[in-house]
Amino acid sequence: MHQSKKASMNDAARKMNSGTPPKQTEIEGSVFAGFRQVLRKGALIFALIIMVLISMILYQYQRSEEAVRSVAHTRQVIAYIDALRTYLLNLDTAVRQYAESHDPADLDPGLICRPSQCPSAGRLIALIGADGAQATRLAPLPALQSALEAGFGALQQRAEADADVTPPERELAGFDKSAIEEIHRILIEAGREELRQLEARETARIRDQNLSSALLGMAGLWTGLALLGLYRETGRLIEAGIRAEQTIRQLGLRDPLTGLANRRFLNENERHLIAGAKRSGKQMAVLAIDLDDFKAVNDLYGHAAGDAVLVTSAERMKQLLREADVIARLGGDEFVIVLGQVDDAGAAREVAGRVVESLSQPVPLAGGGIARIGASVGIAMCCAGGETLGELLKKADAALYAAKRDGKRTYREAGAPGV
Repeated sequence: MHQSKKASMNDAARKMNSGTPPKQTEIEGSVFAGFRQVLRKGALIFALIIMVLISMILYQYQRSEEAVRSVAHTRQVIAYIDALRTYLLNLDTAVRQYAESHDPADLDPGLICRPSQCPSAGRLIALIGADGAQATRLAPLPALQSALEAGFGALQQRAEADADVTPPERELAGFDKSAIEEIHRILIEAGREELRQLEARETARIRDQNLSSALLGMAGLWTGLALLGLYRETGRLIEAGIRAEQTIRQLGLRDPLTGLANRRFLNENERHLIAGAKRSGKQMAVLAIDLDDFKAVNDLYGHAAGDAVLVTSAERMKQLLREADVIARLGGDEFVIVLGQVDDAGAAREVAGRVVESLSQPVPLAGGGIARIGASVGIAMCCAGGETLGELLKKADAALYAAKRDGKRTYREAGAPGV
């Protein structure tokens, strides 16, 4: 059996000699490379989303701060306009009361405003600042206010000198009441404009908030879609990985040339095979098979023809077995058949005889030639004791050598005379 190992390892030697390293494209197309791509895509997508969110938050914060400052400034301007109007109304009220009472106390400045807090048109214009239209509208106010306050001051001096010397009409002549009306008109228009701007800014602020909320919602939707896409892609890769793992495991348990089970398969299923035979109350037979004259096929026709003979031999043996039986290729031209449930050694010998007969038939080759081989078979029965599959293989191998020694193309049973 071992004499043909060197020649029968043609398929492994050819694959080692002619094999090429895995290409980079094949590596990149693997399931694990797919996981790496998903990781990269996920990192890129989340980096973009985070950048967009941060940009939106910063933009919204800036816009919100600007809106708050603008609204606060507009309210401050409106409050100052109201204060200036109140100041001028107090001046007008004081003059009217004095015209009726002729009491200089009615012109007391302390009743009009606090000296340190009296509003002025100049400060209002300075507060408005860059608003050109409003500044133009308020430009006449400083002169009007100065003239009004000068007339009021002159009225105070005359009232303090002698309130009864001249009639009230002459006393009030220096106080230009038309200036008050003009100032009130200007301030009312300025106040209306500031209110309009305040409403516009509030509307813009609410619009920006709604836009930011919509953008945040879209970003959340993008994030959800990205997570869903990555979840589906990851799930697909996991399924592909599981299938690949199963395929790898199956390939690890199968002979790549013939598709039969290999030695690893037998080792992993040893307990199951032996336990099945014991549960059935029947015996299990292990047949070690070695092809006769296989080296001559390789020498005459080449390794491709040798591979074809191995495949044909495997197919012929599979046709002789039941579904519950197991056939494996251990390497080269060595095969093992495990008959899971047989009544006795006679049934095993019958299968061995059919294997010898089937493999003795000529094998047509692709080039038109014909390969003529045979088979020697060794039989070991189980399970009288606690034998392991390895021990049974050793017994069957010894019986196989006895068959080869007796002229090949036959079978022998372990424990028989001469074995």
